[in-house]
Amino acid sequence: MPFEHGGRIRPTVVPIPQRNLKPAAPAVKAVAPAAAAPTGHSRVDSYQAAAGVQSSAPSCPVGNTWTGDLPLSEARNAHRTNTKEQFQDALDSNANWFEGDVRKEINKNSPEMRHDKGHEDGDNLTLHEWLTMGKESGRGLKLDIKEGDQMPAVLDELEKVGIPEDRLMLNLSFEDMKKWGPEIRERFPNAILAINPPTDGQVKADDAAKMVALARELGGPATFVVRHDKLTDEAIKTFLPAGTVSVWGEAKDPVKAGEDLRARGVNGMVDIAGPHGNSWGDKADAVKNWVKTGLDKIF
Repeated sequence: MPFEHGGRIRPTVVPIPQRNLKPAAPAVKAVAPAAAAPTGHSRVDSYQAAAGVQSSAPSCPVGNTWTGDLPLSEARNAHRTNTKEQFQDALDSNANWFEGDVRKEINKNSPEMRHDKGHEDGDNLTLHEWLTMGKESGRGLKLDIKEGDQMPAVLDELEKVGIPEDRLMLNLSFEDMKKWGPEIRERFPNAILAINPPTDGQVKADDAAKMVALARELGGPATFVVRHDKLTDEAIKTFLPAGTVSVWGEAKDPVKAGEDLRARGVNGMVDIAGPHGNSWGDKADAVKNWVKTGLDKIF
């Protein structure tokens, strides 16, 4: 399971209590300090983050949780958590973000968590199951919407489960974001919008300018997401005055790739994995899943 490297958390050091030989001072009634005003999303990741957004209270160990006050550069993403097996692996890791892919179920008219058009290995979660488990986990939740026509069901399910907005990121294609972005922003004003390029090729200054314009039009927290080997320095230069730059993809040496990207100015989520999917076992699984998909469509 790919995660961002370099984000390991140092265990908390608990100091050993020192013996106090002096007489104890009379007890003083404690006065609770005034609650600090919530800050909502980090301003580093936001155009107009609302100042009254409450950070969610996660239910897992601090260090693997996420709240909107953290900069996106501290994100450690579990790239695939679509199946029960993948989700459990992510829970056992040090990831503080879980990413899931949304498509329509192969033989049902409802959304499920699935990366490929066909079947994939494991027991795939429904969207409702994934959101419910993700909410309980305390992690940030990134939904990669593979099929834009699933957005009405996705938005309704997000409201039904009650996902905290400061832990929510929605990733859509450029055209789908243009279509659905206004409704997302109206219903989830403080969710992070992951703005993708309008091109499949190298992302240059003109492409970056279109992404920045869309983010400004939609307002609120946003990050610019580009495959790392498609990201040009001119695009980074265009992005940086407007918001964070996040990357994804594969590399032979993910650690070095991440370090190089940081040096170039990438200041958002770095999600670089090692090569995978080339073994004979992977190819055998692909054939098995192809057969399973065909049977599902028939029956």
